[in-house]
Amino acid sequence: MNKRVHIYLLTLICLFILPLSSVNANTYNQYLQPLATAIDYHTRMIYLFNHEEDKVITIDPFNISGWPGDVPLQHTLTLPEGNRLYITTDNTADHPAYVIALSVNNINWDTGAAELVLDNVLAVDVPGTPAELPFVESINGKQAVPNWILAGATQIHGPTILPYSDFIYFTEWTNDRVRVINTKTNQFASVDPISIPGYTEQTHGIMFNKSGTLGLGTGYFFDNSIIDLYKVDRVTGQLETLSQIMLGNEKKHAAFSHFISWLDERYALTATMQFDKTSLTPPTTHKIIPPSVWLIDAWEGTATQIIKDTKKVNGKGIFRSASDLAVIGDKLYIAEEDTIDHTFADDGYISIFDISDRYKPRFIKRLKPGVELPQGFAVAHTLSPTPDNRYLMLASWASGYVIKIDTLTDTVVKVFGPNEGLVKPHGIHAAGGLR
Repeated sequence: MNKRVHIYLLTLICLFILPLSSVNANTYNQYLQPLATAIDYHTRMIYLFNHEEDKVITIDPFNISGWPGDVPLQHTLTLPEGNRLYITTDNTADHPAYVIALSVNNINWDTGAAELVLDNVLAVDVPGTPAELPFVESINGKQAVPNWILAGATQIHGPTILPYSDFIYFTEWTNDRVRVINTKTNQFASVDPISIPGYTEQTHGIMFNKSGTLGLGTGYFFDNSIIDLYKVDRVTGQLETLSQIMLGNEKKHAAFSHFISWLDERYALTATMQFDKTSLTPPTTHKIIPPSVWLIDAWEGTATQIIKDTKKVNGKGIFRSASDLAVIGDKLYIAEEDTIDHTFADDGYISIFDISDRYKPRFIKRLKPGVELPQGFAVAHTLSPTPDNRYLMLASWASGYVIKIDTLTDTVVKVFGPNEGLVKPHGIHAAGGLR
């Protein structure tokens, strides 16, 4: 090689290597971060988890300049770069419900320090705004109506990101409003709020396919057996109703869906929680299908039951209420929680199925408390895959754990819990995910 060319190449290599070697690998650097976020219902702290290095940073929001006060926290949403964090809060007598936008200026995992700066506080209502939930009561020994589901004031749930756009969405689950925020301005979008009678009531998030052209809304309440299908305008953020997909038929159907996971541009999966009839059940309904998993065809507007319930802990179906689901490769993970029968938080499980044939899932295993999961674990509530799908983050607000599952081996590889100060972690979201 020519000597001058050799020296020139060495110079170029040094120019690239020196800046990179000076970067602390454990410090925030404006690229996709190994970051998951959550809040704590009880302590009202904010948690930042490093799912590669198994570290957690706890932030007291009262130390953030401009924080609105002692407000109950609910959900988190993190943009893929990890540089923007959104937190929702519940309505109180003194405060409206808020969506709080924060900039993440620095995370140093080595020192356990992070700098969050408040960008904006968006009020969605006024203090003391009551919830608008249908009246419901238990009518048998199979289906309870616990107090936790009967919220008294506005709660903001279901944070999602619309791909190929500047918009993120939240749902006022306690009424019928979908909130749309422009992430470039951190202001409500011009189409906000979206309220569509007969569609947006008790919705726990609008989940979008990867192209951001279709959205599916859940029915997170008793006797809601409908999945709402929307066409999405990525330029304005507007939602246009296309159809409503029933999980069954008028005489026999499943109800109370929490989340939806898209398989591709056409098909998605949802799972249900309700066991039996309530006072809301229509007289035309002969049976409520117990907790189950459904394959949704968004193009045809149909839903097919693909996994039934089971009465046995080792059974090949859904054992408890199916709260959340995640699809990683050819595997389906179901978070099963014990929250709406006549006992509360006795246990919680993760059931795993092979869905290489999506019409005929094959049961693989169920992770159990005191075996794969910690002793005393209960209420597997929320699942959030890491961007590379290598790990699955599981949160249990009832028993105080955030658990990392290795999706190659389906084993628990890290437990965050009381030793790290967690009490009631909720609203977990891994940066890079759409919800």
